[in-house]
Amino acid sequence: RNKTSVDRTVKWLDECIARSPAGGAVFGSIVGGSNIEERKRCAQEVAVRNVSGYWIGGFGLGESMEERPSLLNAVTDNLPKDWPRMICGLGLPEEVLQGVAAGVDLFDSAYIYHLTIGGFALTFPLDRMEKNDYNYQLSDQGSDRTKINLRATVYRKDATPIVEDCCCYTCQNHTKAYINHLLNVHEMLAQILLEIHNTHHYLGFFRSIREAIKEGCFEQFQKKFVQSRREHLAADV
Repeated sequence: RNKTSVDRTVKWLDECIARSPAGGAVFGSIVGGSNIEERKRCAQEVAVRNVSGYWIGGFGLGESMEERPSLLNAVTDNLPKDWPRMICGLGLPEEVLQGVAAGVDLFDSAYIYHLTIGGFALTFPLDRMEKNDYNYQLSDQGSDRTKINLRATVYRKDATPIVEDCCCYTCQNHTKAYINHLLNVHEMLAQILLEIHNTHHYLGFFRSIREAIKEGCFEQFQKKFVQSRREHLAADV
C-alpha cells in the first residue's frame, strides 16, 4: 500500500510539472506511511524534480514519539537543504521540536485552532525553560505544562491574565474569569480572544526556537523542554 502511494504521488507530481514546464511554485509531496524505505524512496524521487519545496505528509496520524524521528530523518536526509520543507500534522510543542530537529522549516497552524475551540490557552514558559515555577494545581486547572483549560471552575473568579507579562491584546485587556464566563455562555468572543493569545504565544515559541538555533543551543533547548514536560506528567500521575 505504501509503495502504491509513493508511485501515484510521484506520477501525479510529474503530471503537475508537465503542465508548467517553465517551473512554478509547486511543492513535491513526500509520503510513504510508516515504511522508512518507502519514505526514503519518495524523498529521493521528488528531490530530483523541478519543485520549489517539499510537503511532508502522513505524520501526526498515530506514529509514536519514539518512531517519528527515524521516519522524519528518512525524508529530510534525502532532500536538498536549499528548498523549504513543510509538514502538516505536528502541532504539539514536543512534536514541533522533533520536526525542527529533523530539518523541517514550516508547520501548519491547525493546532492553534483546535486548542481554541476546546477552550484551552497556551501557558508554557517562553524564556528558554530557565524559569518553570508555575505552581499549577493539576486536578483543578487541567494543565499539562503547556496549556490550561479556561472552562474549569477554578477560573470563575480569577482576575489575572492568562499569562503574566504577556503583551498580547487578550492578556493586556482581559482576565481568565472573563474568558471563563464567555466560554460558559457560548459567546463567540471567547474564541476570538483565545485565538489572539494562542497565536501570539505560539509565534513566541517559534521565535525562541529560532534564537536557540542561531545561538547553537537548540539541542539543549529541546532537551530541557521535553524533560520539563515529562516531569510534569510524572507528577500528575
